Amino acid sequence: MPLPDISRASARISSPSLPFPLAVFARFWYFPGVDETAFRALVSGDRRGPAAAGHRAVLWLLKWAYHAAVAARNFGYRSGALRSYRVAVPVISIGNLTTGGTGKTPLVAWLANHLAEAGHSVGLLSRGYRGEADEEGNDEKRLLEALCPAAPHVQDPDRVAAAGQAITEYGCDVLLLDDGFQHRRLGRDLDIVLVDATCPLGFGHLLPRGLLREPPASLKRASLLVLTRIDQVDPDRAAELKRQLSTWIGTELIAEVAFPSTGLVNSIGSTAPLQLLDESRVAAFCGIGNPEAFRAGLDSVAHRAFPDHHRYDDGELTELAGWADRHDADLLLTTRKDLVKIPHTQLGQTPLWAIDTGVEWISGLSILQNALAEVLGSDPP
Repeated sequence: MPLPDISRASARISSPSLPFPLAVFARFWYFPGVDETAFRALVSGDRRGPAAAGHRAVLWLLKWAYHAAVAARNFGYRSGALRSYRVAVPVISIGNLTTGGTGKTPLVAWLANHLAEAGHSVGLLSRGYRGEADEEGNDEKRLLEALCPAAPHVQDPDRVAAAGQAITEYGCDVLLLDDGFQHRRLGRDLDIVLVDATCPLGFGHLLPRGLLREPPASLKRASLLVLTRIDQVDPDRAAELKRQLSTWIGTELIAEVAFPSTGLVNSIGSTAPLQLLDESRVAAFCGIGNPEAFRAGLDSVAHRAFPDHHRYDDGELTELAGWADRHDADLLLTTRKDLVKIPHTQLGQTPLWAIDTGVEWISGLSILQNALAEVLGSDPP
């Protein structure tokens, strides 16, 4: 009897603010309304005391059930009991080893634009987490439409069907599978895995005790690995991390990338220089998988973190306006992923801006280009 598709199970039972399988425990256990900041503080050990230690002990026990499910599913694909489906064009997967933000969206956009500039008709495929009830799609789809508007984006939990749609309806000759490392039902020609250098191995534990979706040994099936936010760790730490990862993938297959801030943008597309932040009292908020990455290096008078993929209702936006006033902020700052869900240039009397980021290859761009050339049967794009 085939194992159930985990992505479909998560669509049925997941909490609106948490990824599967953490959402399963959240709904039936003691995590209602928890956000990523609170969860990361618990599993990282930053939250201390007997209660926190007890919670971590229970999570440690629960992770073994998750481990068994992951191991069984991966064995199913290795043995052929579970089938992967190939489509008529190359498929490039960009995924994560951990849950939470690794910078996947800007890298997907960069790669889509890079391939389009080389003459390819690129299609984007994703599950559409938290976007099923919204014809505009989820926040990642809206952001990718802004960052790479020429690439059609098909969201469907059945990504084999989505691939067929992208090929037949849009004439795509290469597909980018967003967040696809664990979605093995759609065969891929290149498996790119992103690892956040600031939190590379999910605090050393599988979900729900840590942030790992799979054991690190799963990196053996990756085509290449991209260390993101490499500029936020010192060179010695970066070198040690590469040595650690070389246990599962050769160092010659590890690239490094940074996401430098390039300016500010608002909901109507107006831009402003980063200098505006230095001249302002900034109140910052976000609803992303790694809120600490957004906060790092930011000089703000107040900061709030919402759950990943959070949908802001009118009441919350009014409350954020009041929150900014209470802190005498003259600028509200968020991420572009949040901004696509807030069609306002200001909240109350406070201007609302998002940080725009770029993609800077620190090392290994040639590794990616050569891999792409081999998959696409052409010169490096």
